[in-house]
Amino acid sequence: MNWKGIRRLPAVRRGIFVSANLLAVALLYLIFVEPVRRFLAEGAEAVAERRQTLARYEAVVSHEAQIQDYARQVADINAGGELIEGDSEGVINANLQARLKSMAEAARVTVKSIQMLPEKDFRGVTLVGARIQAFGSYESVHELARAIESQPPLLIVTAAALRNPESLWGGGPNPAEQNIEVEFDVFGGASQKGRR
Repeated sequence: MNWKGIRRLPAVRRGIFVSANLLAVALLYLIFVEPVRRFLAEGAEAVAERRQTLARYEAVVSHEAQIQDYARQVADINAGGELIEGDSEGVINANLQARLKSMAEAARVTVKSIQMLPEKDFRGVTLVGARIQAFGSYESVHELARAIESQPPLLIVTAAALRNPESLWGGGPNPAEQNIEVEFDVFGGASQKGRR
């Protein structure tokens, strides 16, 4: 049998008819249905992403009262002078240095140097720090330490080193009149406007 004879057989004719129809349906699906299905799937993904974004925004809005309370607390702290003020990081550092120098002068302690320390983060508050090296009498150094931690802005001595160079060689002057060298690491909270 040749090809013309095979083509006339009913089973072959049905197979060709079914194959042609399947090919036509597949082409229609690829040309019309698949793009629409893809478009709808992408739209559903976009809607799902927007719902997630909306859920995040709603979560933030649900904490509005807490955020407002925190903002009021920070404003109250700033109003009380407990943070070191300044419009920039440099101004805040200069204000801390000036504050430490004036405290040392008031306590009759001689400042050898003040150097800035790296910032620290503590519970969302930026702490700026300085190391002050000075010398003076026992009473003066004690007065300086008390002034640092008792007057606004709120400052905390995180490390202290005291040296009495005269006692190493023994037989110095009256202990009440002896000078000691002191080194304090002092940190304080900085206002947010200077941290931007």
